[in-house]
Amino acid sequence: MSLLIDGRSGVRRPAHQSGPRSRVSRGEDVAVLAEVAGLVLDEWQQDVLDDALALRPDGKWAAFEVGVVVPRQNGKGSILEARELHALYREPECRLIMHSAHEFKTANEAFRRLLELIDGNPKLSRRAKPRFTTGEQGVELDDGSRQPPGLIVSQA
Repeated sequence: MSLLIDGRSGVRRPAHQSGPRSRVSRGEDVAVLAEVAGLVLDEWQQDVLDDALALRPDGKWAAFEVGVVVPRQNGKGSILEARELHALYREPECRLIMHSAHEFKTANEAFRRLLELIDGNPKLSRRAKPRFTTGEQGVELDDGSRQPPGLIVSQA
């Protein structure tokens, strides 16, 4: 389907897509939490999260790994920010979230954007304790969950 929004046109579905066949996903909950924090995702970003966070009948992730190929500056970072927020605040089984990037400044900028989302919502910021030390920025919640810079989220 072709879309025309605010003078922009495009196609919501990519030319190539492969994802797990699952009826249950945490993707919608991720998008809702992101919006509460002030991050409104595009429909294609929500689609990526729906596929990425699909669950098998046993409750484990349906996708072992997730890849998104999109040109620079087109919204991949927002998907990660939403995912990190959800893991930090809504997934008690996910005790450590790491975010890595090719360059430190890229990971640091992602960390700053995540902090802005947290700081922009009193319910989220009340639970967060940001840490700033040389090269060791992070967020720790009152339940002990923590997010140093980077994203490698796994579920046993």
